[in-house]
Amino acid sequence: MSTGSIVAPSFGLLLLLSLACAPDTDPPLSTPLLRDSADIRIAENPRPPDGSRLGWRIGPEPTVTIGKAEGEDPYLLHRVGTAATLSDGSIVVPDGGSNEVRVFDADGVHLRSWGGFGEGPGEFDELHAVARWRGDSVAAWDHYPHRGVSIFDAEGNLGRVVALGMGQPDRSITILRGGAFLADHWLRQESGSGLLVQEQVFEVRDADGVRIASLAPLVGREFFEFQNRGMPVWMDIAFSRKVYAAAWRDLAVVSRNDRYELRAYTADGALRHIVRVDHAPVPVTESLIAVEREEWGERGDRFDEMPHPETLPAFTTVMSDAVDHLWVREYDVPGDEISRRLWTVFDPEGRMLGYVEMPQGMVIDEIGADYVLGRRVGEVGVVQVAVWPLRRGDA
Repeated sequence: MSTGSIVAPSFGLLLLLSLACAPDTDPPLSTPLLRDSADIRIAENPRPPDGSRLGWRIGPEPTVTIGKAEGEDPYLLHRVGTAATLSDGSIVVPDGGSNEVRVFDADGVHLRSWGGFGEGPGEFDELHAVARWRGDSVAAWDHYPHRGVSIFDAEGNLGRVVALGMGQPDRSITILRGGAFLADHWLRQESGSGLLVQEQVFEVRDADGVRIASLAPLVGREFFEFQNRGMPVWMDIAFSRKVYAAAWRDLAVVSRNDRYELRAYTADGALRHIVRVDHAPVPVTESLIAVEREEWGERGDRFDEMPHPETLPAFTTVMSDAVDHLWVREYDVPGDEISRRLWTVFDPEGRMLGYVEMPQGMVIDEIGADYVLGRRVGEVGVVQVAVWPLRRGDA
């Protein structure tokens, strides 16, 4: 990856067979090291000992839970997308089943709803996510947000729709500090030996949707193509590499998880911060393949047809919290239940603080100073949005 940009991809099966990192001959780090190089802040971190934990705790039970099996419509949630909170503690929930934005107070009591199915302003086709925008404005968008991002006030009044003008349906949107947008789209796909590799281009656009910067293409998801009744079907390969994006301080993190390195850019596209971890790639062994094949279940008949990378990805999911700590979820190693809950926390300078365990089965949407907002499937398959208490101890 070159300074200020993202490495141009090489495609095909060779990509999967060359992902193992060269052995590091330098002695391992014992403490984080911060240095500067050509206006880029670099944080080099040792990996904490296996089994160690940062002295932070997530409460065993949520303090607020939204979502019931029966009752009034606002509490019956279906296909819930990424939720958010407002400054007064109220919780904004995008319900994909009704295409409504639903707002609940800090105790989980329904206050108001807006939106719904439609193609008009403030309506949605497949409501996917909400986020707090400037002040207590609410940004909301569809799964394929080619119609733009709808901006509402806290009462549900539509202010405007920001057209991001990406040309193709945007694949993801991240709200940056100050109200700018980080969005990506597919540039093209290349195929070879049944392997399709998605190339992604990330753009930073200001609050009016005007492009500020465009990052160089980055290799994204990896697919395997097969025929089903004469029609091509694409499926993510096992242990596929992906690109993750997040807002962090006044920067935008955009990184591929083939190695443990997080790259953060300014709004004008300049590389400003790199966070690295001394990470030994985990080989994809026959035992891991066997466990993954079993987890695929009915899709297992296609599992053996596709290629597998030589090593596991380094991480999965990146996000920041209300006090500018960076949280990175460790990769889910097949068969390892602990890895499915383990997150690594970095301070605002990129120094690693340690591991934190999250509740089983929770999808995290937001991390505040003293809470975690997330989604889970509760009893009898009920989709719930919940708030867990977060106690930060000494790092």
